[in-house]
Amino acid sequence: MQRLPLVSPLDRALFLKAQPYLEGVESNVLAVVASYSEEREYARGAWIRKAGEPVDRVCFLGSGRVEVVHTIDDSPWARTIEAPGAIGMAHHFGKIPETPAVQALDRTICIEVETPDFTQIMEDHFSLLLQMARATADHILLSIRDSGTRRVAEEGFAEADRTETPAQLDLVQRLGRAKRMPFFRGVNLTVLGELIRFDPPRRVPAGEVLWKAGDPIDCMVLVLDGRFESQGAFGSSVAPAGSTLGAWEILLNGPRIEGWVATEASRVLTIHREFFIDVLEDHFEFALGYLAQVSRRLIEELEHPHRLGTGGDGS
Repeated sequence: MQRLPLVSPLDRALFLKAQPYLEGVESNVLAVVASYSEEREYARGAWIRKAGEPVDRVCFLGSGRVEVVHTIDDSPWARTIEAPGAIGMAHHFGKIPETPAVQALDRTICIEVETPDFTQIMEDHFSLLLQMARATADHILLSIRDSGTRRVAEEGFAEADRTETPAQLDLVQRLGRAKRMPFFRGVNLTVLGELIRFDPPRRVPAGEVLWKAGDPIDCMVLVLDGRFESQGAFGSSVAPAGSTLGAWEILLNGPRIEGWVATEASRVLTIHREFFIDVLEDHFEFALGYLAQVSRRLIEELEHPHRLGTGGDGS
């Protein structure tokens, strides 16, 4: 590894502006990121990070290629990332301890930002955090497209929480159900109550389409009771009670890539997109938690087909 002579802050900001993960971030925010960055050059074959080492910096690739080597059930699986691109995001923000090895395949030039600095900038500038979550979610959908029929099942209630719910649910009862959902595990109850206090539960009869591929992304739903199955060109997935639908795509601007249909009588709570974004902006820890969720889901989607290939159960 070689530290390069510092180029001007403007050059570094322009460098960052070309990064897909930072698309749409305001120039003044990029300038702040650039002011905390450092240029580094890695020779072909140099290690950027060895397996298991903590992610202490986010690396934006300006040139070259790197190989990211995951270990799945004691078997290696490698993927290549070319410039422009980024490494270190998902494992750091997803708090995933099993970090892959990263090695330069060519002479590679990076701009790197230490992770505490990057997190502080996200707290100071919500648009950066929003774009990081949006870009990560976009990569989730790309992984779903690439995975064919080998889909990750949506996680629902734990066995102990799969209890029959009353016919009518007041806010306290809705909160009690929502806090047990894997997606909201550990979320501050005040924030969770803010999210679900407006819209009452809605019944969805068996066979009714919740939404279909091509619909605009305007909400996510919490499945309080029942069961849904996906409809679309990218394989089949199941969403039991306790799962959340639309959570991975709620920040995206394009249309939905798949639909969901109730396979039995169900009840859902709706959280509208613009309101969800407002809550993210008002509560940094919740927003950071959402980024962690989408980051973990991205790694799960990337590794899932290879876990199937090594004899994993695919769940």
